[in-house]
Amino acid sequence: MEIWLGSLLNVLSPVPLMLVAGGVLAGVMLGAIPGLNSPMGTALLIPFTFAMEPANGLILLTAVYCGGTFGGSISAILFNVPGAPEASVTGFDGYPMAKSGKAGKALGIAIMCSCLGGIFSVLVMSLISPQLARVALSFSEPEYFALALAALTLISSLGGDKMIKAFIAGCIGLLAATIGIDPMTSIERFTFGGDALMAGINFIPALIGAFAVGEILMTAEAGVKKTGETVTKVSTELPKIIELLRLKWTILRSAVIGTMIGILPGVGATTAAFVGYSEAVRWSKHPEKFGTGIPEGIAAPETCNNAAAGGAMVPLLTLGIPGSATTAVIIGGFLVHGMQPGPMLFINQPGLMYSLFIAMFLANIFMLFSGVIVAKLFSNFRKIRYSILGPCIFVFATVGAFGISNDMFDVWVMFVFGLIGYIMKKFDFPIAPLIIALVLGELAEISLRRGMRMANWDVSEFIFRPIGGTILLITCITLIFTIYSKMKKKPNVLAGEISKT
Repeated sequence: MEIWLGSLLNVLSPVPLMLVAGGVLAGVMLGAIPGLNSPMGTALLIPFTFAMEPANGLILLTAVYCGGTFGGSISAILFNVPGAPEASVTGFDGYPMAKSGKAGKALGIAIMCSCLGGIFSVLVMSLISPQLARVALSFSEPEYFALALAALTLISSLGGDKMIKAFIAGCIGLLAATIGIDPMTSIERFTFGGDALMAGINFIPALIGAFAVGEILMTAEAGVKKTGETVTKVSTELPKIIELLRLKWTILRSAVIGTMIGILPGVGATTAAFVGYSEAVRWSKHPEKFGTGIPEGIAAPETCNNAAAGGAMVPLLTLGIPGSATTAVIIGGFLVHGMQPGPMLFINQPGLMYSLFIAMFLANIFMLFSGVIVAKLFSNFRKIRYSILGPCIFVFATVGAFGISNDMFDVWVMFVFGLIGYIMKKFDFPIAPLIIALVLGELAEISLRRGMRMANWDVSEFIFRPIGGTILLITCITLIFTIYSKMKKKPNVLAGEISKT
């Protein structure tokens, strides 16, 4: 208790408190700009921590991490341009809600749920970090495959009455995910003899293209007069208590899922957001409404990805293993100050550890204010006529795609997927299944093949493992129930879809 109180007084002193507030604000702004995500922002700030005390430097990095995880949802909701990969899921319902004149409400739900998810994960992290780390180490390839498969089955629900089209879009995404060097045999796949595709397709330019460029092309074809020359003023509306109570089970479920997935090394907030969204669809009484602009579709991924941010700190602090790309960068911050993350830190530097817990808790509180400020700043751009705003978004998306790895090939990937997104929108194919399959395809393939090799090609190893088998069983039951429900409502729906497609 003495160490906790000492750490609390240390964090509440002026300098650390200013670093928390400034770091969160910087992180939210960086996250909202496509191409500038929290790993990049954290890496850029490491040199500035050289002259700081170790606790202050690490507090700044973790504050930027917390803010950057949320920031991408602002541009995803307002312009359908995800500032970060995990924010692409928020855009599934956030952007349709913004187009219907409820952008302020969508932003408010995203801010509040991000805050709640982050606070939940920090509380769990500070109380039972070692126990959670041991649970994470029990996960192996079969469990990773089961998680990826559970999220991929979301494709069957997102298509609504267009199940066949959703399945086709998912297959295109899975095909795109196989491009590059085979992770098991190092054989080139679908590279057409060139070097550019050997590293595979970077899914960030792909999702920027599919969402942003595809939307711009569709709007240009329709004409700005038909789609509206101007957009009304956006005012961020934090949800009321009664609205949060309606979302309580979605928020709680997503917070638990996000925290648990966050502690799995190398998985990160993007997978957490997709899994959280898929579970929200799975448990919903009206799954067909997802993708049309409903609060649950924003609350689930935003709670999940911010809970995953706190969860990813668990293996970092307890085992010295990064749980995400940003925590891998934060390891550099520890090393700069002569410290090695791991269990010995709790013995040698307990005050530092508790200071980080308290700082992350405060960072999620500050996120409420920083989110409102940055959302208000970005929402002003919606007042601009779309005939001007559209080309600006296009340029911004191009710069963001190039800035990810300073490679012109990523820009071409954005253009190609922008054209694919335009064609899919034009012929009424859902885009979300394409992105889900592209993001999770690699994880599903690698974990399946590695798991099969570990099990000596015995499928029963996947089925009878307690955690993985349970996830697979639930996935199969819900998938069968989804198909049965649609067939029961419309007995000839699949036949009709096949003929139309």
